Parts: sequence; C-alpha cells; structure tokens
Amino acid sequence: MTRHELKEQLEHDQFTDTVSGVVAYAASHRQQLIRWVIMGIAIAVLIGGVFWYLSYENSLRDRDLESALGVADRPVGQAAPGVTTFPTEDTKNQALMKAFADVIAKDGGSKQGLTAQYYLGTLKAKKGDVKGAEADLSKVADSSGPVAPLAKIALAQVYAGDNKMSQATSLLQSIVNKPANLVSKAQAQILLARLEENANPQQAQKLLRTVQTESKDPIIDRVAQQISSQMSK
Repeated sequence: MTRHELKEQLEHDQFTDTVSGVVAYAASHRQQLIRWVIMGIAIAVLIGGVFWYLSYENSLRDRDLESALGVADRPVGQAAPGVTTFPTEDTKNQALMKAFADVIAKDGGSKQGLTAQYYLGTLKAKKGDVKGAEADLSKVADSSGPVAPLAKIALAQVYAGDNKMSQATSLLQSIVNKPANLVSKAQAQILLARLEENANPQQAQKLLRTVQTESKDPIIDRVAQQISSQMSK
C-alpha cells in the first residue's frame, strides 16, 4: 500500500468521518442538542427522585412496623411513672392485633405489610381463631416476601392442629424443595419429621438420618440426633 493510499484511507477513515459528521451535526443542531442534554439531566433527576421517594416510602413502612412492634414491648400490670402499661394480657393482645391490622391496611403487600400479617396470623392462631389465622398466614405464605417460609411453618402448625395433615405436610415439603434464608432445608426436614412422627415414624426417622448425613451444621445435626433418639424410645 502506497503512501497516497494510506493518506487517502486516513482521510476517509470511518472513525474520522463519523467524528467529523458528529461535529458538523452538533454545529448545525446546537439548540436541539442543548434541549436533549437538558432533557437527559431532567430524566436523571427524575430517576434519582423516584429512588429517593421509594427509599423514603420504605423507611416510613419500616417506621409503621416498628411502631406496631413497640406495642409488644409495653408491659402488663400496674402503671409506673413514665411507663405505658396494659391492665391485662388480653388487652395487650387486642391492641397488638389492631396495630398489626393498621399496618396491613396501610402497607399491605409490602415487605412490612406481609410481616405484620404474619404476626397477626400467629396471634389469631394463639387465640384459637383458626379461620382467621389461615386467611392471614395463607396470604403471606403465597407471597414472595422474606417471611413466606415462616408463614408456611405457622400455617402447617395450624393445619396440623385442625387435622389437615396432608396440607401441613405439603407446606413443609415445599420448603424442603425450595429452602430460603430464614428456613434451611435441614430445618424444614426436621419439622417435617416431627409432623410425621406419629403417622409415619419410619419416614420420620429416614428424614432425620438424611439431615444427619447431609447437614454441615453441628447444631442441626445434634438436634436431629436428639429427636431421633426420642422417637426411638
């Protein structure tokens, strides 16, 4: 390739042509480019504002849940100076249930709302409101929220208490199949073994042996061994 060819290639280099074209375009469309830049800045500010708003809304929901949980910290008994108390445990439970219901009404569907609904479901189960507990816990268990596995465990206990063993087993098995951060596969297997203890003791022991073989957590392994020994007596 001759010097002339090199020079000609350089003069018609695609990158050079592109840069020249951009410069020429910028010169002839200066006002339009300025508008685009301003629009881009506005969009960036808008996106930043959306993220700030979402973060702010999340902090408000956190505050709502913390306020509800604060009701649980109030003692029961005779009032003391500067301390808010409840006259009875039942009064406290009623106030706590209302606090969680208020969070659900305001923040339902959010992480905080689902957490409040989980707590409300467990309180209803404790009071013997089986239908109410099932309704609240089912909604949380069917969600993709972080407390869904805990809701499944609580709901399984409600089902077991209502003699709905197949539904209880199915819930725990779903955690075994798809464990989560809050509930590991081994923990779900131990719970499932406990559920199967009377109806299917051989299957229960098999689950516990699996835990002891596969688990790398010494605490989980020890728990499985203890439960297995208790079942063998």
